[in-house]
Amino acid sequence: MATAYGIHLGNSSGCLAAFTNGTAAVLANDAGDRVTPAVVALNGLEWEIGLPAKSGQASSKAIIKNNKRLMNCDFNEDDVAFVENASSCRIQNDDKLVYEFETSETKQYSNPDHIATKIYSKLYTIASHSVQNEGDLKLVLAAPLHWSNASRERLVKCAELAGFDVLQVISEPAAALLAYNIEDSAEDVNVLVYRLGGSTCDASVIKVSSGFMSVEKNIFRTDLGGQCLTKDLADYVAQEFRQKWKLDPLESRRAMSKLLNHADNCKHILSTLSSAHVFIESLLDGVDWSQNVTRARFENIISSKISSYIEPAKKVIDSFDGKISKIVLCGGSMKIPKLQSAVASLLPEAEVYSGINPDEVIAVGCAKQAGMILDLPELSLSNTSTEIEFLGKDIYLKYLDQTVKLFKEGTPPFAQNVCKIETDKEVKDISFTLHDNPENEQFAKETFNVESLNKPFKLKATLQPSNVLLQVE
Repeated sequence: MATAYGIHLGNSSGCLAAFTNGTAAVLANDAGDRVTPAVVALNGLEWEIGLPAKSGQASSKAIIKNNKRLMNCDFNEDDVAFVENASSCRIQNDDKLVYEFETSETKQYSNPDHIATKIYSKLYTIASHSVQNEGDLKLVLAAPLHWSNASRERLVKCAELAGFDVLQVISEPAAALLAYNIEDSAEDVNVLVYRLGGSTCDASVIKVSSGFMSVEKNIFRTDLGGQCLTKDLADYVAQEFRQKWKLDPLESRRAMSKLLNHADNCKHILSTLSSAHVFIESLLDGVDWSQNVTRARFENIISSKISSYIEPAKKVIDSFDGKISKIVLCGGSMKIPKLQSAVASLLPEAEVYSGINPDEVIAVGCAKQAGMILDLPELSLSNTSTEIEFLGKDIYLKYLDQTVKLFKEGTPPFAQNVCKIETDKEVKDISFTLHDNPENEQFAKETFNVESLNKPFKLKATLQPSNVLLQVE
C-alpha cells in the first residue's frame, strides 16, 4: 500500500504523520523532534526554518512567528498586531500584507503564503526521506473549523507549491476524532474536542452517528494559548534571577527572548518529567543562569490561570443539551497534566482520550484520512458540497421468531449492520423479511440456503440508496 501523509500546521508548530500498512506514525525531523517549530527567520542572507530559526542569536535575525493567523482570509488588525509583536520583522498592511525582513546584510520581502510554503517545504523534505519510491506524496491537511473555503484553498496551494499532492482539507476537530477511530463507534456518541495550542484554543462538541460527524457546538478563542503559561514561567525565572543578581531581564528584549525560549522548552519537559533544568548562557550583562524547576512549582505558578483555560470547555458543555461521553484532548499545551485533569473533571463520567501526544493528534488523524482515501481510488473529492439522503424511518428484520431493529431513522447510506444468527444445525433454509414497523406487513423478503454454513452464522445488511442488501457468511 502507498504511503499517505497528514499535516497539521499550527501557529506555533507543525507535525507530519505517515500512514502505511494500516498504521499511522509521526515522522521526526532532522533534529529528531516529532514536531517542528512553525518559525521562519532570515539570518544574514540565509533562510532558516524550524528549530534553527527559533534558536540561536535572535538579535541577528529577522523572525516571523504565528504566520498561520494571517493565512486566514478573515484576519483583522488585532491579528496583525499580535503577529508583529511576536516577531522581529516589520509587517506592512496596505493593499497587500507584506513582511519586511531586514538583517545587517540584506532586506527581503515576503508574505504569509510564501512563509507557509517554506514550512511545508521543510515537512516535504522529511516526508520524501521516509519513502524509497519516487512519486507524488499524497496529503490530507487540517484547518480550523471556522476557516472559509478561500482560507483552506490558500493552505492547499502552499502545500502543493512545496511538492505535495493534496487530497483533502478536513477540520481540526474531525481529524482529532479520526486519530482515535471514534467515527467507527457502534452507538451514537457526543464528543468534546478541546484543543489548546500555542496562541489559540477551541472547544467543540461533535456528534458521531454511523460514521458521520456533525458539529453541535463550537467556541473559538484567540486570547488563550500556551504562550501565556510560558510567559508566566519566564517571569518566575526572571524574578529568581533578579533577586540573586539585582539585574532585571524584563528590561532587556534580548534577555526576555532567551528566557521565553528556555521557558517554552522547560514547559514541554515538565509535561512528561517531574523536573527540568534551565541553563541560560549570558542571560543579562554576561551573567549565566542555572536553575531547576519542578513540576509542582510550575503547576503552582499556573494554578491561577487554570479556571480561565477550561472556561471555553465549560461554556460549550453548559450550552449543549445532551450527554457527552468522550473527551479528546489535542494541541501542544494539552500535554500539561494539570490542564488534562482540569478538563477531565468537567465530565467525570466521560472517557478521556490522551494516548496520542496532544500535539500529534490532528496530524495522525489527517494521515489516517489520507490512507482511507487512497483505499478508495474511485472517490471524487472535487465537490465538497454533496446532498445525502438519510433513512426516513426505522427498518426491522424478522426471521424465525426473532425481531431486530436493523437500521434506525436517520441512518446514512452504505451503513452496515452485522447480526449473529442462532439456529439449529438441521435448518436448511431461512427467510428474512424487512418491515418499517414490527406490526406492519413486510416490504421485502429474501431466503437463504444455510445448510453448508457453520452455525451460528452472520447476516450482513448494507443500507443502499434504493434497497437493503442482505448477505450471509
